[in-house]
Amino acid sequence: MSNPNPPSGRAFARWPLLAGIAALLLYAVFLHRHAAVVAGGADSSGYLNSARLLGEGRLQETLRAPPELGPVARLDRMHFLPQGFFPARDADRLNPTYPTGLPLHLAAAQAVLGTGAGTSAVMLGAAVGALALMYLAARWLGLGPPLAGAGVVALAACPVFLFTSIQPLSDTLATTWGLAALVAGLRAGGSSAWAAAAGGALAVATLVRPTNLLLAPALLLLIGFSPRRWAAFVAGGLPGAAWLAWYNHALYGHPLASGYGNIGAAFALEYGPRTALHFAKWLALLLPAALLALPLAAAARKETRGRRLLALLLVFAAIAGCYAFYEVSHEVWWCLRFILPAMPALILAGLIGVEALARGPGARWPRVFRPAAAAVLVLWAAAIAVHWSPRLAVFEMRRYEQAYADGAGAALARFRPGALVVCSAFSGALYYYTPFAVLRSDQLQPADFTRHAERLQTADREIGAVLFESEATEAFRRCPGNWTRVARVGNVGLWRLAPP
Repeated sequence: MSNPNPPSGRAFARWPLLAGIAALLLYAVFLHRHAAVVAGGADSSGYLNSARLLGEGRLQETLRAPPELGPVARLDRMHFLPQGFFPARDADRLNPTYPTGLPLHLAAAQAVLGTGAGTSAVMLGAAVGALALMYLAARWLGLGPPLAGAGVVALAACPVFLFTSIQPLSDTLATTWGLAALVAGLRAGGSSAWAAAAGGALAVATLVRPTNLLLAPALLLLIGFSPRRWAAFVAGGLPGAAWLAWYNHALYGHPLASGYGNIGAAFALEYGPRTALHFAKWLALLLPAALLALPLAAAARKETRGRRLLALLLVFAAIAGCYAFYEVSHEVWWCLRFILPAMPALILAGLIGVEALARGPGARWPRVFRPAAAAVLVLWAAAIAVHWSPRLAVFEMRRYEQAYADGAGAALARFRPGALVVCSAFSGALYYYTPFAVLRSDQLQPADFTRHAERLQTADREIGAVLFESEATEAFRRCPGNWTRVARVGNVGLWRLAPP
């Protein structure tokens, strides 16, 4: 007997959506367990210090220098400069180095949720948002749910994505907004509203990572030639462009200037071949390697070779091509974070290649080929995460970064108010967690330190040091004196300079 009350198609269709939402929530819980919500090294402390400034309605930080050393205008400010900042035109002011996109997100979330919860919300929201947008982009490219889901897993399991999603870094957020612009561009074929949304998303993506502006040609290609839609695209980006121009002019003296200074000096043709090999090696190891070759299959078939595939390849070529000539891109595996905003485009182009094969050789197995290919990619991506994440110490970042907060807390407990603290990697964290002035050992020569120390000790101002064990030898060569260790917190030493 047939069921007199069969389940409706709409009710049945809700299950994949609910399963997807549940998977994203579990992924967010997983990330939260390993997250390092800490103002640590130069990047994380720089972003969090900038966010605090914006939350307080300020653009610049005050340079902390002991008054016994004389007027700030006569000092070498690099001696007292925390990481993540650069001297401003006014002698007693510091400008944030990093772009405002992530700090604006952090400041807004912290105003509502508090410092820790707000920072976590931005980190986790960016990661989950990127995965949700990855699925939408795949579906709007005409890919079925299995392949779209495989693309999400390939991105979610990538150790580079995991690495940048558990720290206050800009890379995941830059990827999220780049994907938002891509999804809007895919929808904008006949809609000025979606074209405006694409422009707005691109503007925010550029505030987070200035090189995301390189996505613009691909987005215009997706939107299609239409003066009306192109005008909407530009109009959508104007508010973000206006903020960027005003902020850069206010701090750095020109709408096109930035806190990086002469960033062009960090790019050179000579880095290209070595970086290209580095990118190829680690992409093949940290993504299912077939995704690197599958775009060729997509380009070989007429049905899948078109404007959308070209736009995806243009995204990857623009971002990866730019950073191929950056001086540090080839140094370590996690330098792939620079091209993380382009990785979804590479994955999506590879998935289109699977679709091309499904319409060609795979057409003999119409019901099996796509789900089987998706399953292979999912298992491959999962195996990569399980194999490489421990070897690359991805989930050790929480312990590594917590050392900054613990060291700063120990400094507050051990040093007198008003102390000058010698440091290097700790400088940004000490500015964030403490009121101490910092003295950068990596910016000093022994004669500089001796001159500062004599004046300060004459005035009975305490001089301490917070250093990783690996920094101590070089720091004390540059800062000679009778140093006594007063505490140790893991691999961090706290020292005090004895009176002469």
